[in-house]
Amino acid sequence: MKKEVDAASLAANRMTVAHMRTLFWKNWTLKRRHLRATVFEVALPCLFVLLLGALKHLVDDVDVPAGWSDSSNPNDGSDTVGTSYNLFDPSGLSLSAIPTELPKWTQYETSVTGLLWYMARQSVADGVRLHELSPSDYTACTVGVALHGHVDTNSSSEFSVPSECGGRVIPYKLAVVPDNTFTRGYFTQTMEMWYPRVDLVNGSTSLQFASLRESVAFFDSEDALDKYVKGKSYGSSLENPRIYGGVVFDKYPDGSDIGSFSSIEYTLRLNSTETNSGALGLTPPTNGDAAALYPSQKSIKTDYYTRYTLTGFMTLQTLVTRFVTCMPEWDPTTQTTSGQCQRPQATATASDALDERLLKSLESDAMLKSALSEYSTTSGASNTSLSTVLSLLPTTTKEALLTPLRQTPQPYLGASVSPFPIEAYTSSPFYDDISGVFAIIFILSYLYLTSRILVVFIQEKELRLREYMKILGVKERVIIATWYITYTLLIFAGAVLQALAGLVGLFANSSVLVIFLFGLSVLCFGFFISTLFSNARTGSFVGMIVFFLMNFVAQAFTDDSPEQDISQACVLPPVALSFGLSTIADLESSGIGANFGNLDTLNVNFRLATALQMLVVDCVLYTSLGLYFERVIPKQYGTSLKWYFPLSPSYWRGRKSPATSNGTETPTDSLLDNVALDVNPNIERVSAELREQERRGEVLSVQRLGKVFDVPGGKKVAVKGLDLVMYKDQITCLLGHNGAGKSTLISMLTGMTAPSSGDAKYRGLSLNQDMEEIRESLGICFQHDVLFEDLTVEEHLVVFGRVKGYRSDELQGLVDSQIRQVGLTEKRHVLSKDLSGGMKRKLSVAISLLGDSSLVFLDEPTSGMDPYSRRSTWEILLNNRSDRVVVLTTHFMDEADILGDRIAIMAEGELRCCGSSLFLNNRYGAGYNLTLVKDDAKCDDKAVTTLSSRTIHPPSY
Repeated sequence: MKKEVDAASLAANRMTVAHMRTLFWKNWTLKRRHLRATVFEVALPCLFVLLLGALKHLVDDVDVPAGWSDSSNPNDGSDTVGTSYNLFDPSGLSLSAIPTELPKWTQYETSVTGLLWYMARQSVADGVRLHELSPSDYTACTVGVALHGHVDTNSSSEFSVPSECGGRVIPYKLAVVPDNTFTRGYFTQTMEMWYPRVDLVNGSTSLQFASLRESVAFFDSEDALDKYVKGKSYGSSLENPRIYGGVVFDKYPDGSDIGSFSSIEYTLRLNSTETNSGALGLTPPTNGDAAALYPSQKSIKTDYYTRYTLTGFMTLQTLVTRFVTCMPEWDPTTQTTSGQCQRPQATATASDALDERLLKSLESDAMLKSALSEYSTTSGASNTSLSTVLSLLPTTTKEALLTPLRQTPQPYLGASVSPFPIEAYTSSPFYDDISGVFAIIFILSYLYLTSRILVVFIQEKELRLREYMKILGVKERVIIATWYITYTLLIFAGAVLQALAGLVGLFANSSVLVIFLFGLSVLCFGFFISTLFSNARTGSFVGMIVFFLMNFVAQAFTDDSPEQDISQACVLPPVALSFGLSTIADLESSGIGANFGNLDTLNVNFRLATALQMLVVDCVLYTSLGLYFERVIPKQYGTSLKWYFPLSPSYWRGRKSPATSNGTETPTDSLLDNVALDVNPNIERVSAELREQERRGEVLSVQRLGKVFDVPGGKKVAVKGLDLVMYKDQITCLLGHNGAGKSTLISMLTGMTAPSSGDAKYRGLSLNQDMEEIRESLGICFQHDVLFEDLTVEEHLVVFGRVKGYRSDELQGLVDSQIRQVGLTEKRHVLSKDLSGGMKRKLSVAISLLGDSSLVFLDEPTSGMDPYSRRSTWEILLNNRSDRVVVLTTHFMDEADILGDRIAIMAEGELRCCGSSLFLNNRYGAGYNLTLVKDDAKCDDKAVTTLSSRTIHPPSY
C-alpha cells in the first residue's frame, strides 16, 4: 500500500511547473559549465556598444551656428564649430545625376533647352553595349546624340538618331496626353515656336540642342501611356522610345473652346526609374504631412527641393504655366496658332536691359553649363564660360532663347529655390559617419548569440536528449519554454549592460528597449531555424548566414519608400533593428534622443514604435512557425504530425482518458487480440495468473504492429505485423541478430518512431493515441547512451529523479542508492563525457530504473561492459523487475537465458518463437547443437559420423 501511495505522490509531483523548475536548473548548470561562452553571449553585444561609444568620443560634436550653415569645414579651424555660408555661394553641392558642381544652397530652375539636352545625354548614358562599337562609330553616336541633339526617331529626319548607334541608344521623350487637336495642334505648335532647335556655339560642329518637336511623343490616354511603359517593347527600339516624363491634361478646352480662357487641369509625371547614373526624374512624395518627414531635422537638407528644381518638374510646370497665361491665338479654320499671346501682359516688352537680364538667368542653368563643359572637352575647344558664349550668340539664336523667357512668369530675378535659414544646434557627426554600417555592427555582435541558440536547440535533437526527456514524461512545450526563459534572462541582462554602456555616450539620450526586443527576436528566429535542421554544425552555420543576409533587405529601401512597405519588411528582425537604429541615430545626432515621448513620431517614413511592435510580432511569428514545423517536419528521432494538424478538430479536442479497469470486466478485447499466440505451436501458453494480468490490462500488448521504411529502390519491412504480450513482474527478452527489428520495435513502443500499422496497449492506453500518458510510466535505456555531456553522474540522476516526481527531501537518498547500486560511487562528480563506455551504460541503466517507471525498455543495456559489470547489472535488473513490465533486447543467448522470464526471438522483423528458456530448450533441443558445413564433392559422410560418435558422448539423465 505504501508503494501505491508513493506512486500516487510521485504522479502528483510530475506537474508542468515542477518540470520547468527542473529543466531550468539543468539549463543554468549547463550554462555554468560553459561560463566563458555564456559571458560572451551576454557581453559581446555590450562590448560592441562600448567600442562604438569609445569611437564616438573620438569624434567631437559640432556647434552649428544659425543661418545657412552646416557642420563641415569650420571657418575658425575649430573642430567643434560649424560654418556659415552665403546663401548664393556658387559651389559646394554635387549630385551623381548632374554632371557639374552645383551651388551650395540656392538652386536654379533648369530651362527647357537644358532639360532637352539632359534627356539626350541620359539616352547615351543608358545606352546598351556601346563598347561594342568601333571608336569612330562610338564618337559619331555619342556626340551626335548628346552634343548635336540628334534625337528624332524618324529615320528620314535630318536630326534622327545617328545610324552609327546601331539601335544601342534609345532616346528619351516627353509624353503628351491625350493626342488630340488641343495637345497636338494648339499646345505643341506653340511649344515648337518657343523651343526650336538651337545652336549654342557657331560652326559646323557646334553645340546643338534638340527642338521640343523632336522630343515629344503623344498618347491617346493616360492608360495607354501606362500600358506602353509597362509593355515588353518599351525602350527596345527607336520605334519604342523611352519616356522621361509626361504632361497629362486632365481638363482642357475642346472644339470651338480651344483658344478661349478656360480651366485647364494637368498632371506632371516623371520617370523615377533607377538607372546607371541614378534616378532620372525622381521627385519627393507629397502624401502625408511634410513636417513629419524629418521631425528631428535641424540641418538644411537640399535633396528634395534640388530634385524639384533640376530634374524637370519645375521646368515642365513653368512651361505649362506660361502657355496657360499666354493662351496663344488660335485659328479654328486652319487649326493653327501664331504663337502670339491673347493677353498682352503675358509677354514682357523686349529691351536690351531686360534681354540681358533674362539671358543672364541662363548662366545659372546647371544643364547648359554641363553641356558646354562636355562640348569643350569633346571638341578640344577652349573652356569658355557660359556667360561669354551667350554674349557672342547671333541675334537669331538669342531671340530663340529669349522668346519663352519673356513669357510670364519671367525669371527676372532668376528662377531659383532657396532654403530657410536654421537655428543654431549641436550636431553629432559620428552617427552620419557610421550610418552605413551602424546596423551591421549590431547584427554582427549578435551572430555569436544566434549561433549558440541554434546549437542549443538543434543539439538536443541531434543527441536525442529532447526525445529522451519527452519519453520520460516531459512535455515538449516545457523543454522549449525553459530555454526561452533561460535566454530571455540572459538577453535581459545583456540589454541592461548595453543600456549602461550606451549611457556612456552612444545612446546618451535614448532608451534601448529596441535592443532587448531584438535579442528576443533573435531567440525566436533561432528556434524557428532549428526546426529545419538536425545537425547542429550545419544548422548554426546556415542560420547565421541567413540572419546576417536579412540585413541587406533594409538596403533596398530609400527615404522615399512607403511606410507600409518598410513595416512589412520588418517581419525580418534585422530589418526592424536596422530601421530602428537608424531612427535612434537620427534622433541622437540632433541631440533629441529616442524615448517614449517620440516613439510614434514619423521619421523618414518610419516610426520607432513600428520597430518595437514588429519585433514583438516577429517573436510571436517565429515562435509559432517553430512550434508548427517542429511537429510536421519529419525528423530522425520522434514522430511527426500531418501538415494540416491545426485544422483537425481531434487535435484540439484531445482524447478522453480511458476508463480504468476495475477487475470485473470480461476477457474480451485484449484476450481476443492475442488469440493468435495461443494457436501458434512456437508460442508458449501462459498461466492463468498471466491471463488475469491481460484481463486487467497490466500487460504491454503488441497488436499487429508493423513498420515499413522508404529506401532507395523501394520499401524495407523492418517489423512485420508483430503480435506479442509482455507481462508485469517479468523481463521479456527480445533476442535476434542485427536487423531483426528489435530496436525498431523499441522505438515504436517508446514513441520515437511512428508505426506504419497496428497498435499496442498498456493499461488501457493506446500507443497511437495516448503516447503522452504512457510516457509518464516509462523508463528507457537506449542502445546508444543519451546523456548530457556536461552534467555529472549525480546531476543526471537529480534531473531525471525530479522529472519522475521526487522532491528534494527524498531525492538525495534515491540518488545515493542508485549510484551505489550501479557501482559509480567514485564517479558521482565526474562529467558523463569523461566516463568510459561501460560506465555510461551503468548510468543509463540507473536512469531507466528511477522512480515508479512501470514500463521499462532496455536496449542492449550491457553492451560495452566488462564481464563483472555485466553480471552485476543482471542482478540489478532481476532485483528491479517487481511491479514492472521490463523489455530487454540482447544479442547474447546467455544473457537472455539468465534474465528472461520469457524470450521472444525475432528474425527479419517477425516473431519466430516466444516462451520461457525451458520451453525453448524443449522445443528446439537441449544442450548444444553442433552444425557442420560439408563439401559434397570431397566429404566422407561415414568417416565424419564415426568420428562424431566416438568423440561426442550422449548425455546421461
